Amino acid sequence: MKRPNTYILKLFCYAFLLLISYSCSSTLNNPLSSLNPNTPQTINNNLTPPNDINTLTDINTIAFEWQIVPDSNTIGYQIYRKKANEQNFQKIATLDSRFITHYADTKLTPNTDYLYQFASFDTSKNISPYSPIIEAKTQTLAPLSYIKAISNYPRIIKILWNPHPDLRVTGYLIEKKNKNGDWKELTKIPNRLLVEYLDKNLEDNTTNEYRIYAYNANQSLSEPSEVAIATTKPKPISVSNLQATNNLPRKITLQWDKHPNPEVTHYTLLRSSLLGFSKLQTLDSSATNYTDIIDKDGQSYEYKILAIDKDGIPSLESPPVTGSTLQIPATPLITYAQIENNAVILRWTPQDDRATEYIVYKKSSFFSEILRYNKVLTPEFIDREITPGQKYDYSVSALDSNGLESKQTKEVTLSF
Repeated sequence: MKRPNTYILKLFCYAFLLLISYSCSSTLNNPLSSLNPNTPQTINNNLTPPNDINTLTDINTIAFEWQIVPDSNTIGYQIYRKKANEQNFQKIATLDSRFITHYADTKLTPNTDYLYQFASFDTSKNISPYSPIIEAKTQTLAPLSYIKAISNYPRIIKILWNPHPDLRVTGYLIEKKNKNGDWKELTKIPNRLLVEYLDKNLEDNTTNEYRIYAYNANQSLSEPSEVAIATTKPKPISVSNLQATNNLPRKITLQWDKHPNPEVTHYTLLRSSLLGFSKLQTLDSSATNYTDIIDKDGQSYEYKILAIDKDGIPSLESPPVTGSTLQIPATPLITYAQIENNAVILRWTPQDDRATEYIVYKKSSFFSEILRYNKVLTPEFIDREITPGQKYDYSVSALDSNGLESKQTKEVTLSF
């Protein structure tokens, strides 16, 4: 058997070693291949990647500039990117002309480190070895330098800040801390030069915290501003020394101390009802009393009064007071009713020291009308105007100095 030509065998071995060496060299010079094995690339070592690559960074953009690759076999470039904490590069752009020397990578995250590599490619889509890794970091918007929240406005907090000096800013996002201590978006101000906001419809004497972000056209936010704190205007103190009478006939008089706050413009007087308290009267701030006319004896009500300041803020409530109209006198008690010597004699015992006089009512079986005897000044009544064979009914009531009459006693009947 003829042995293979030694020269041919050596040539074959040399070619095999060269192939292995080329493959290893391509892998070592191109970290993208090792980091991203799912996108294999054919390396053409005769091509060169762009060099002298310069970067220019913005908040959401990193721009690149490089020298034209003079090799006419190059027809374009490919660009790869990954974040500093990511494992694999990913192709982000294919530029189809070697005469392109600028590229802008947009929609990036602010304040973030990115790594890039470039490669040239030929008509067969073979790529050059990769360029050295290029490091670049996006910028961030600076926080606002000044923010202020103004206190003591009625149910409003006014927030002011300086316009952001960066012309890329298009607006502001205002956050407010809620009752759980979490920051929540309050509103957006879509204008760099509009630097005021009113937080309205707040509770009286409440403290709130605010912070502001600037944002650009891509809605990327700056770092937050310092926290601004303000408190709404407190309520006036409660009206003091509110009193109500309970000894006046068919009226209740209320009185109170004049409110010391010069901003109080009027009072609102409230009276109890079946549905709670309702407005009874509005009174000038100079008033210190009011009489509630009530067409009923022994009627009770609860009252409250609020001082209202110039901003319409009602004072704190003080406990309600109870007033009542004067009760009618107690009914007398008849203790003696007899006919003696052709006359009716009635005697009774007063049940109320308020009684100043009495009224005796007489009803006869002969007359249909009821007779009324006024100005009875003693607890005794003698009626000589009686007729034999008639039946008479009597009752007595007490009258006080205010003209209030008690209920009548139960009738007593006498026959003559």
